[in-house]
Amino acid sequence: MVDKVKAVVRIAGREYTIRAFDTEEYIHRVAIYVNRKMEEITNAQPGLSTAMAAILTAINLGDEVLKLKDEVESLRSQVNELKEAYGKVTVIPGGDSSAPAIYDVSRKGKRQ
Repeated sequence: MVDKVKAVVRIAGREYTIRAFDTEEYIHRVAIYVNRKMEEITNAQPGLSTAMAAILTAINLGDEVLKLKDEVESLRSQVNELKEAYGKVTVIPGGDSSAPAIYDVSRKGKRQ
């Protein structure tokens, strides 16, 4: 069984001890990202309490995650469409049946 990694991080001026199954480097990357997002919020609205800044940061990060999930789903759909289209490509007889046919169409009057 993998042991939890312990890392001390600083977010919004406070230190937190985080325990996770990820590497210490990854925990620090996440903390730095969250801290930067919180700084963006507090710089845009300096009068916010730490709690309100944390809530707005969470909302912004949630928005970011959901948009990225939608983008991933869209890309997966496009990949599936390409896989289906790939399956319908004519293959040159005797060639590699896993590769699509490649046709060379030269222009009239031009030599390559």
